[in-house]
Amino acid sequence: MSVTYYIATGQASFNSAVTVGLPVWDPILPVPNEKILFRQSFMQTAVSYSPLALDTAYSAAGSYGVPTSPTFYLVAEENFQEQRAGILQWERVYSKVPTAWTDAEEYVFTFPGFVQTVSGGSDFGVTAIAASGSNFQLTTSMTYTVGETVLVAVQYVRSGVTYFVEQNTKTESGGASGTTMNVPAIFPGTGTFSSVTGVTNKRAPSRTAQITEVVASTLFNDYALTSVSGLNSDLPIIRQFTPVDNSGNAVTQLNASTLPTPVTYLNMIQNNVLIAAQNSVTRRFYGNIYQRTTRMVPAT
Repeated sequence: MSVTYYIATGQASFNSAVTVGLPVWDPILPVPNEKILFRQSFMQTAVSYSPLALDTAYSAAGSYGVPTSPTFYLVAEENFQEQRAGILQWERVYSKVPTAWTDAEEYVFTFPGFVQTVSGGSDFGVTAIAASGSNFQLTTSMTYTVGETVLVAVQYVRSGVTYFVEQNTKTESGGASGTTMNVPAIFPGTGTFSSVTGVTNKRAPSRTAQITEVVASTLFNDYALTSVSGLNSDLPIIRQFTPVDNSGNAVTQLNASTLPTPVTYLNMIQNNVLIAAQNSVTRRFYGNIYQRTTRMVPAT
């Protein structure tokens, strides 16, 4: 027995997909104030439905709050439901290629050993420490440039507790070379500083063996509209930083014949150069949009 469906004047026949809702934006990434992905409901007779090709551009760009640029591509059709009378309702998911963004978290990484022979220079006394914004300010007569690596070795008292800190660190802006030196917040405790004694020195960090440290890492996320076969060209793997000798073999200690050399690596440390802590990881973000995540850490 056949069934006849009657349609009111002006009503969609649903022989083709018809929008039945506005685009609903999905905060799929922790990137504020950016429209990345939305869902929109459609209806169509089940017998007339056929999947829309992935990567199809959203046809109503410029309407419903969807920008005309960049292009929003179809990345999925999902959440199908039967609405009786032979009608299907589902969502089409559209996304632009997200702009690159970064995140941060602590990470454990093993850095190479290296020996760099330089003059250590003289020790300069530290006579006081005080808070200076988010940093600490040392009173010392040592001259320096902002961003330079220095050795700080000081003992002090805060709230009745005695502390000793010995650490290579980098100078920050805000001090006056030859009088005061700003460094990151590397001194634990609470309250004001008293009984401060110690030295600063421009000794270059040096070690013969590898060292494993917990450091702040930066996660770089970038994207491409591509395919599995296109990943090698569109989002190639970024390889982990691995020093090598002149034969291309991985090494754990740097010398004059390795890449990098101790001189180069020391310069990397002093200039906060980031190195890849592991091979980048590529995964499907949505549809044919892929995401590459690369973890970087500062040379240490």
